[in-house]
Amino acid sequence: MDKNDLSYKLLSLIREKGWDDLTSIQKKTLSPILLGKNVLIIAPTGYGKTEAALLPIFNSMLNDTSLSPVALLYITPLKALINDLTHRIDWWASKLGFIVSRKHGEVPQKEKSIRLKRVPHILVTTPEGLEVDLDWATKFRENYKNIKWVVIDEVHELVHSKRGAQLSVLLERLKEYSGNDFQRIGLSATISNEKKVAQLLFGSSQRDFNIIKVSSNKNFELKIHKVEHQGETWTTIAKTVINKIEKPTLLFTNSRFSTERLFEELEKYNIPSVFVHHSSISRDDKNKVEENLREGRANLVICTRTLELGIHVGDVKKVIMYRPPPSVPSFLQRLGRSGHLIDHVSCGEILCLYDHEVIESLALSELAMQGKLESGKVMPFLDVVAREAIGIALQYGEVDVNRLYSIISSSTYFRALSFEEFLKLIEYLANNNLLKVEGNRVKVGKTFFKIWSFNKNNKLAWMKDFSEFFSFVSSDETFLLRFENKTVGEIDAIYVYKHLRNNDTIRISGKLWRIVSIDLNKMTITVVPANDGEGEIPIWKGENVSRSNLLPKKISKVIRNYKRYLDLNIINNAAKNDLKNFVNFYLVHGLPLPNRKTIYVEKDKNEIIYATLINEKVSNTLAHLLLYLATKDLSLNVSVRSSIYGFSIRGVENDLMSEIVNMNEDELRKLIIKSIMRSPLFYTVLKEIKYSFGKIGNVSLHDDKLLIKEAIKQTVYKYFSIKNTLKYIKMIKNKDIDIIHIEGISPLGRAVLNHTPLRPWITDLSIRIYQAMKGGAYTVSELSEMLGISEKSLESRLKKMRKYDSKYRTCNFIDIDTKDMRWVLLEDFEEIVETGDYYNSFEPIKLDETYVAVIRPINNEGNIEIVFRVKELVENPENVTRRIPYDEVFELKLKDPSDPLVMSISPRYYFVNKNVIKFLILNAVSYIQNTRFG
Repeated sequence: MDKNDLSYKLLSLIREKGWDDLTSIQKKTLSPILLGKNVLIIAPTGYGKTEAALLPIFNSMLNDTSLSPVALLYITPLKALINDLTHRIDWWASKLGFIVSRKHGEVPQKEKSIRLKRVPHILVTTPEGLEVDLDWATKFRENYKNIKWVVIDEVHELVHSKRGAQLSVLLERLKEYSGNDFQRIGLSATISNEKKVAQLLFGSSQRDFNIIKVSSNKNFELKIHKVEHQGETWTTIAKTVINKIEKPTLLFTNSRFSTERLFEELEKYNIPSVFVHHSSISRDDKNKVEENLREGRANLVICTRTLELGIHVGDVKKVIMYRPPPSVPSFLQRLGRSGHLIDHVSCGEILCLYDHEVIESLALSELAMQGKLESGKVMPFLDVVAREAIGIALQYGEVDVNRLYSIISSSTYFRALSFEEFLKLIEYLANNNLLKVEGNRVKVGKTFFKIWSFNKNNKLAWMKDFSEFFSFVSSDETFLLRFENKTVGEIDAIYVYKHLRNNDTIRISGKLWRIVSIDLNKMTITVVPANDGEGEIPIWKGENVSRSNLLPKKISKVIRNYKRYLDLNIINNAAKNDLKNFVNFYLVHGLPLPNRKTIYVEKDKNEIIYATLINEKVSNTLAHLLLYLATKDLSLNVSVRSSIYGFSIRGVENDLMSEIVNMNEDELRKLIIKSIMRSPLFYTVLKEIKYSFGKIGNVSLHDDKLLIKEAIKQTVYKYFSIKNTLKYIKMIKNKDIDIIHIEGISPLGRAVLNHTPLRPWITDLSIRIYQAMKGGAYTVSELSEMLGISEKSLESRLKKMRKYDSKYRTCNFIDIDTKDMRWVLLEDFEEIVETGDYYNSFEPIKLDETYVAVIRPINNEGNIEIVFRVKELVENPENVTRRIPYDEVFELKLKDPSDPLVMSISPRYYFVNKNVIKFLILNAVSYIQNTRFG
């Protein structure tokens, strides 16, 4: 079948487009789509996949006498693509007599009203748009009973995510609701596991399916440029970029921060028509940037992955990537934005700051040329099941639990979910009042409208806007930086959890700020200006994106064959020098070249580095395991790093890796799970999913086992690998991996040190207080300023921490010089007394006086009194404390039999440990004498 079998109307439009012929992918899809098969179309950007799907569908629509709207649903994962796609589809549809409409959150109200009055034949929307219609749009939902075709664009963006699982269930719901086994057509850039992706996409559909793909070996020209940066890095990068601009150029960065920072630097040079495009700028601003690109007015657009996908931006001359992207698909998508047409060559450059980035870029390029792609895994996300169960209950008012299970388990994602597991989930949701179960009937419970609220002006901190229920799009949670009630910036939550603590200094907008307090509930960080110090520049989401699991092996191969790159023009001279120097270190020292089966153990000051080429999830798991072992006994001044270049731990003397290697597998597995549960990554996942299960308030280890188990599974899926880590440790144990101790820092070790350190995350206020107090004696006011906690709350917690069962015990004494009450850690008390910083507070004026220590025991069985002379207490305190028969004392005070007033001025000390009681008696005597005698 060829294009001549299409309707004459379509053929005339093809001629009007000026097309001499259809592309290869468009020719290949005609027959299977016209025959009614489900089709997965795989081709790089610029091959005309959209028209490959639409032309045969339009042909069928023209020949269908029973056609009623909505007949075709076109789903794209990006709101940013909807406007572009609607315009592109409407060019054909309007000329063929079909109505096209778009649906997303930023569509004007007038347009929404028109869509309800003139129901479109073709609706362009997102998975969230379909969710809203099925769950909530009672009237418009009726039109979906006419559905005959669903096109899913950018499948590679969806398939391994929660949104992919959500869409899969939505398609099963649509099939069940409409009674139609509609035709499903997926459009994707190059992917691995094509058959698995097709099965995920087509679900329970009984139609035959075809996978149609064209070779992705599109020609590209790549340059890898090492930026020699001495002094101010951003200035050097800006000057490098200016010399490389070819109108129009797209410059991709890996984060919003880098985008904004580079734009800020380029502004100094007054380069005209330079724009910024990323997820945090407004839709109007994005539209203006895209229009300037299409119209050829833009010289340079600095962007994140928002311009990776299929938005039409005209003829891009050149693509620059600031530092290597994290994966092969990302590399190909970015590079493919230039030379967008099939017969054009994609031209791009990668700007590298470090030697390992040069090697990483070469590895990405080789993988891309060989067509090797990461194979993603699919997880049956239980929070998606929970939300879809609620959505179905909203749709039908109430629903039989068997029907609920039947719909959800029709999705390929959830085929393995047993009915028993499903019932446990429903029971848990019912316990949290998110669902109400009566017999076999399920409906929405009261908690639903508590969590997802219509009232925007009267919400508690944990409440969410009603519209958020329909979406699994990451909220990109951020902490606001506040100084004197003004916002001075924002930082990604994940960065805060992983890297920032009170008293840290950070740099935002060129200014230094000291962190006073971090409020987890209000998502705010209180800061004050800092006059000196080296402020860390926060890294926004994207800069810490996991690297491809294909890279370690390929990097090892690039290093082994380094000589062949020295003769190629793909890398500049600085990059060639870096590559030579990198390899020469190992050759000169007679060491094996970096590979996946050699670990170099190196030391930099008090940081032990395990440099190797390693799967990043395994590296991350090992780093967290080290962090857990280092902090389980309260050593909190430690940090770890992890990357594909190895991992490290700072602040410990012991070789904890030896401990790990000597553990048995069961013990290791338990420790890994404990280390993950202590990680801020687990905390963020738990916080993200808990409301999907109706959990408000604190999570209980006893009552919320299902939620905790799911949070662990999702955290592991996203960041860790228990199975591969256990395998890796076994290889070390079996000596399949060599461990070589070397002096100095190797190039691979420096690559590890270039990654941001991760520190223990502390949510327990007592531990935060412990950290702040360590080694000092502070007033409540001083601690309040340091921690950003109200004095009343802080004093209450300090008093609780005095008790004998507290893990981080405190006690207090009077500072005689200032008359302030100072708090000190029990473990530090003796050392602080011996420093002499508070000499007068423990130095009585008169040694010849006699006092009585009145001691009330913990069990309140009656006071005991111990008479002592001050001289005896000073010269031989053990003679006094030996007479106290208790290890713990509830209350301590002094009296003088000859002076009743002493009792009224004597300090009272509570929950006193016998080890420090001598210091407190000295403090009481010093205070009383100072008060009486001045």
